[in-house]
Amino acid sequence: MMPTLKWPQDLPEPGELPGADEIHLRQTDLDTPPADDGLLLRTLSVPEQERARHFVFEEDRRRYLAARAWLRSVLGAYLNLPPHAVPLAVNSQGKPGIAAESNRAGLQFNLSHCGRLALLAVTAGREIGVDLQDALPDIAWPAVAGRLCTPAEQDHIESLPPARRAAAFAEIWTRKEAAGKALGEGLTSRILFVAVGPADWGTVDCGGGLRVWSLPAEGRFAAAIAVRQSS
Repeated sequence: MMPTLKWPQDLPEPGELPGADEIHLRQTDLDTPPADDGLLLRTLSVPEQERARHFVFEEDRRRYLAARAWLRSVLGAYLNLPPHAVPLAVNSQGKPGIAAESNRAGLQFNLSHCGRLALLAVTAGREIGVDLQDALPDIAWPAVAGRLCTPAEQDHIESLPPARRAAAFAEIWTRKEAAGKALGEGLTSRILFVAVGPADWGTVDCGGGLRVWSLPAEGRFAAAIAVRQSS
């Protein structure tokens, strides 16, 4: 059974967890409203604060701060914890999650941000991955497609009118990234060899309980989600 997608607008109430067949999706603009850097920093862990200090460009640093603070605010609302107390951890595969001892509800989440936008998915009982990308310029995407796409995916892109090809590649790219995140592997060769297709292909069953499909996105952005049902 495919999970039901819900797009809440507000923070969850304490104890308001996703149902057994639900995924909660939220999107935010990292550039508005402006926030005080000091306030944002105080919600982050020491490693997150240290990472923020290493950004070269101020815009990238502020967006990172906003994304991490927003993530902690949403997860904290689910867990009934203040943002700074959310016990984020990384598993053996390097995938972010909530420390098991504080996660009795079995919440799983994944965050993606690109430019000014951030996308967060929260669920329970399944591995999840989301990805958000801005379409590459028309002159740039063909070289990347040769490395990321299967022959079937490349054939599909080339069958489209030229004006639609960059967007179709962006849809494939986000699907690959989301699938890799759900598996906790990233863009490994296993993911690159799986034909996940653009939005025109609908929901794709990748085997092993993994499914991937596209999400609505604004402008030249593309977004996708992948879930793997726990055994």
